[in-house]
Amino acid sequence: MTGKLAVGPHLRNGPGSGPGGYDILVLDAAMKQSLASVRSLGRAGLRVAAGESVAQFDPAVPVPALRSRYCLRSLVLPDLVSDTPAFIAAVIEFVRDHSTRVVLPTGDVTIGVLRCHRQKLAELGCVLALAPESALDIANDKDRTLTLAEQLSIAQPKSLRIGDSAGLAAAVTEFGFPFVLKPTISWTGGTVDRLVPVDVINQEEAAEVTERFLKAGAGVLAQQWVPGRREGVSLFIAGDEVVAACGHVAHRTTPPLGGASAVRESIEVPDDTMHASVLLAKAIGLQGVCEVEFRRDADNRPLLMEINARLAGTIENAVQAGVDFPLMIWFHATGQSVTPATTYKYGVRTRWLHGDMRWLRQNWRRRGRPDGMSHSRCVYTFIAEFAKTRHYDYFDRHDIKPFLAELRYTMHVLRKS
Repeated sequence: MTGKLAVGPHLRNGPGSGPGGYDILVLDAAMKQSLASVRSLGRAGLRVAAGESVAQFDPAVPVPALRSRYCLRSLVLPDLVSDTPAFIAAVIEFVRDHSTRVVLPTGDVTIGVLRCHRQKLAELGCVLALAPESALDIANDKDRTLTLAEQLSIAQPKSLRIGDSAGLAAAVTEFGFPFVLKPTISWTGGTVDRLVPVDVINQEEAAEVTERFLKAGAGVLAQQWVPGRREGVSLFIAGDEVVAACGHVAHRTTPPLGGASAVRESIEVPDDTMHASVLLAKAIGLQGVCEVEFRRDADNRPLLMEINARLAGTIENAVQAGVDFPLMIWFHATGQSVTPATTYKYGVRTRWLHGDMRWLRQNWRRRGRPDGMSHSRCVYTFIAEFAKTRHYDYFDRHDIKPFLAELRYTMHVLRKS
């Protein structure tokens, strides 16, 4: 178990320590990783504010992180897509008025909107807690990431770039069905929705998904279908040192192909994925936190899926296992040394109940598709998880309101559907 990072009064001296000031503003408050960050930072004694764009949540239900006892100030921000200047202005105004030391965005859309405003925040004495711009350019582009990985001899699924119907025909010939279509970038602007990989099992589906990705402004990658288990490696890099690494296996995701993990379990990082993760992250030039995702093939080789240069939704699992990535972000962003986390607990299983319910519904329609289950096995898997998992995203008996907010959201979704 890693030693606890303690925040003493001497660490809080600075712009955020004055009356009305905040140490950190955590954005994307509707996301799991933001709640985990608010709790981690608040428990450490930091003054935490949290905010969310009106475009990112349903006004009929409360936002979990904004309900946390560790959130000392809640912000409802303008629409970050349809009214981007107002969103940026609101963030900058809050930082200026409340002497905020660090701004932490955790979602791709918010990162895309704010990343070009680092200097404005820096002029106010505030750090935007993101990887360097040059690293983000590569990590956020799957095409560039896979090209670099190939140069580093990191194994990956066979891929073809698709630009038109001829390219799609070549992919069908190369892979046969099923195969996977991936957008080269997750967010293209103009909408709050992220583009996610899709498995296709016939020509009609492949054509529809390709057209949708191209119309959204993303490039399209066709990849071979890989059937093995999903593994992830979360890293924290400070300078040239890897100060923390935590591995997990994702048992179920939503969407089932490889979206946000609904159930995941901490594991010792295998040597093969550890080597590939560090090699790639350092070659990209990443600093701070990142997550590298793999899927094993029929020969048990880990094949690179993607790298996320931000806090991922699995971060609650790492925190429960003993690696406090959000607090590391704080120390790193404020120029302080980060205590290495050399050990953590293996076998810690965490569950996002709403996400697992979503998986149940999605899988119900996926019989005969890749990763699909029969209805009976699907129901058994969902119910049996209650006997396996002790830790649930959002639930903390010392901070119960976020869980109630998530429960209310779940009921709201069920009523609407």
